[in-house]
Amino acid sequence: MGTLRRRIAATLLAATVAAVALSPLPASAAPSSGPDPILNGEAFVGKTLTADIGPYTFYGCGGGKGPDFTVYWTRDGFLVAGETALTYILEPEDAGARMAVHVTASKTACTAETLHSAETKPVGDVNRAAGFTGRSFELLTRTNDGSLLLYGRTGNGWDPARTVGWGWNGFTLVLAPGDFNGDGKSDVIARDASGSLYLYAGDGTGGWKPAQTIGKGWNVFDAIVSPGDFNGDGHNDILAREPGGALYLYPGDGSGGWLARTAVGTGWNVMDALLTPGDLNGDGNVDVLARDRSGNLYFYGGNGAGGWTRSWLVGVGWNVLKATGAAGDFNSDGFNDVYGVDQQGRLVIYYGDGRTGWRGTEVTGNGWGNFTAIF
Repeated sequence: MGTLRRRIAATLLAATVAAVALSPLPASAAPSSGPDPILNGEAFVGKTLTADIGPYTFYGCGGGKGPDFTVYWTRDGFLVAGETALTYILEPEDAGARMAVHVTASKTACTAETLHSAETKPVGDVNRAAGFTGRSFELLTRTNDGSLLLYGRTGNGWDPARTVGWGWNGFTLVLAPGDFNGDGKSDVIARDASGSLYLYAGDGTGGWKPAQTIGKGWNVFDAIVSPGDFNGDGHNDILAREPGGALYLYPGDGSGGWLARTAVGTGWNVMDALLTPGDLNGDGNVDVLARDRSGNLYFYGGNGAGGWTRSWLVGVGWNVLKATGAAGDFNSDGFNDVYGVDQQGRLVIYYGDGRTGWRGTEVTGNGWGNFTAIF
């Protein structure tokens, strides 16, 4: 199901199938054909979508010889040639597109019947939770001498730390935006003291391609975070705060550059930490957590279109942590988590419950207080 396969003209589907795929889809099919298929899976590059089709869909249309139906996929309403399996692996070329699956009877007795799933939201570029080598939870840390260490996990334990860079102490800020240049691999963004912003494109194995300058003057911001796809166009974005409290969205264009920025808030200078956990409340949109100087932690729900829904208090006493952040789903339970480093240098995981609450906490490591950055 690779890119090569998609680019080669596969055997054409039946003319009726192509006609349906390239024209407005009917609202629904006849009830006797079975229920419309349902798409399961996350709409992110690298993830797999699975078509859930009713067990008696078009039953008998094949004259008892089967198969009774053919599956096909569309990208923004246009047929994806050659894709007829029940599963579909999303690739970089799908970023920003809405995918759907369709089922049509395979025999002439029922060829007028076609069932259609709902479209996905725009497929997102690889997000932070994908890690740097394809694992679901990885952390990068920076030591005092500027070495960059990769901490990955296998099963329930940490792998030995691996050095993946040197000289990173020349940067005033480092963050992990997920895939920022559209090649399907997670990247790193770094800012130097002069305010220049650099993109270090990941190679998918924990290494980096040569740095590219992607901005100047970013030293006017006292906080820069990477929420993921905040405006719902399928590409990862950046939020940046000025010392006066103005918060701006810098939408990524999916190719390592920017679209026009928009103002998305004021008064954010009352917060001393911004966290970007991805989707924390289960509505499919990325969110933000913010800690004030009294240690109160607030949830700010993203609306999936570059704005907010509402906010509320989700924790107190978070000022006991020296550092906080998020990097996806630590325990693989399907819900994104948050990590913090306490005053003793222990790495503490706060397990999310998928509804902006917490399932509990766990200490998962010691000596993390010696790092100058964790992201």
